[in-house]
Amino acid sequence: MFRRIGNLAAKEIIQLTRDWLMLVLIIVGPTMELVLLARNTGQGVRHLPVVVVDQDHSEISRQLVTAMDNTDELVVVAYLDSPDEAKLWLKRGQAALAAILPRGLQADLSARLMPEVQLVADGSNSVAGSNALTAATGAINTFLARRATQSRPGSTTLELQALVRYNPTLNVQHFAVTAQLGFIIYQVALIIASLGLTRERELGTLEQLLVTPLRRIELIVGKAIPALVIAGLDFVIMWAIVVRGFGVPMLGSFPLLLGLSLLFITAEIGWGLTISALSHTQQQAVLMIFVLALVDVSFSGYVVPVERLPAALQTLAQLFPLQHYLIIIRAVMLKGAGLPVVMNQVMALVGLGLGSGAVSLVSLRRRLD
Repeated sequence: MFRRIGNLAAKEIIQLTRDWLMLVLIIVGPTMELVLLARNTGQGVRHLPVVVVDQDHSEISRQLVTAMDNTDELVVVAYLDSPDEAKLWLKRGQAALAAILPRGLQADLSARLMPEVQLVADGSNSVAGSNALTAATGAINTFLARRATQSRPGSTTLELQALVRYNPTLNVQHFAVTAQLGFIIYQVALIIASLGLTRERELGTLEQLLVTPLRRIELIVGKAIPALVIAGLDFVIMWAIVVRGFGVPMLGSFPLLLGLSLLFITAEIGWGLTISALSHTQQQAVLMIFVLALVDVSFSGYVVPVERLPAALQTLAQLFPLQHYLIIIRAVMLKGAGLPVVMNQVMALVGLGLGSGAVSLVSLRRRLD
């Protein structure tokens, strides 16, 4: 009995090793996710981007900026000319915090007045916004305390005005639920597209389709349309649940978000059809989707912010449509962003959609021929 079981187990292992693509995905996908999560979850929140509007251009203002930049949590990435420009950086998600230093800052401190410094955080990512505010406040207060004890005993301190945009209560649910919305749409589009041809192959009806007058491109488009329609309908239902059921604000244009969601779904359908071409059975297609989802989660910012990945992996993350789509969802829903604000992500989705479509077309033509 044990010999027969051993022979069967050996046969299964040999069969598995013959499918090199699946073997690589099974090993690389979970390994990559574990390494990225373990590497980044223990580091805390670091190097959050900060923009500065220095309207005083004094020694004190430069020292305050240096105090923030010297922390592990913050890094100053740009000096801007106006508060309006800082708001645009926050809206685009290019900064977690904007520090606005008023004119006459040094003169008011010397005159023992109490100047007001504004710290404006991006609350759409509640964790990053909260940590950025805490780190900046701590750095400024530490600098002022050291200055008061060392050089100017009894000198007046600053009045820090902390503002949070797009999520004033720093409700973490807004960040998490929008990410879950994007991930659900990603899964639906990928699963429906990847099972189309594998189902036909298992049922034995693929040969019948191939002898019909349908051209290969027509067959591919015909398989893609149901995935687009169903995933689009699923998005509308999920969006309504997110807004009505969980109270996530919808500050932007719903038609814009729907159109960009369909663009994202189209890009993912290309990868789903590629999986369909490479898979022999529906079970194999589902397993490939599961492994691919592990990789996508690692590079999309769903769990680990892309900004905390190594530089090379940050570049690699730009090749994953889900990463761009999550930025779009949060920008449109939580910030009320219009098309110009998310144009970089839109162009990335267009390019990735064309690329995935070309790959799926070549893969399916080779398999069907």
